[in-house]
Amino acid sequence: MPQWKQSLTKSLHQTRSTPESRYFQLATVDKDGFPFCRTVVYRGLTDNNQLVVVSDTRTEKYQQLMQNQHAEACWYFAKTREQYRFRCTGSIVTVLDDQPLVSAHWNKLSDAGKKQFLWGNPGSERTSDSALQVVGDFQNVPSHFCVLLLQINKVDYLNLRGNPQCREWFYQNSEGTWVSQSVIP
Repeated sequence: MPQWKQSLTKSLHQTRSTPESRYFQLATVDKDGFPFCRTVVYRGLTDNNQLVVVSDTRTEKYQQLMQNQHAEACWYFAKTREQYRFRCTGSIVTVLDDQPLVSAHWNKLSDAGKKQFLWGNPGSERTSDSALQVVGDFQNVPSHFCVLLLQINKVDYLNLRGNPQCREWFYQNSEGTWVSQSVIP
């Protein structure tokens, strides 16, 4: 297991009682080259170093990742004063691509979480509360529900505790082994 992954696992464990530790920022780029950053919910980390997020194929995030797979995630843990920046390559998995994976993530959502995928299109005008009427069934995965897999290619880790602070870059060498390099914060 790469050193950065061990550190992240430890950070998640140490902050498990703080709800904000489940959220990180994900930046993508639109068709005109402008960055878009939003907060997403952490849904897991795969064995092959992919951050997992659930999403909707009707969102800008989906469209942007379809046009440009490059993304960056930034995750700050206030309790431990650690920041992780992940350079990622995003892939989108729909129910047509991998029904068991997508269904498993749908089934992990609360009813309140599922409800957000069963009303109008994200970003469309909200003319009344009737625009938020649930259309669909909590048991069936909507066709627009998807899983984003963010393949981590590089990690920039910053620990703000202590003086001097600690910063390390983690990347894979030509053999595919993760290596680290200490850098000035």
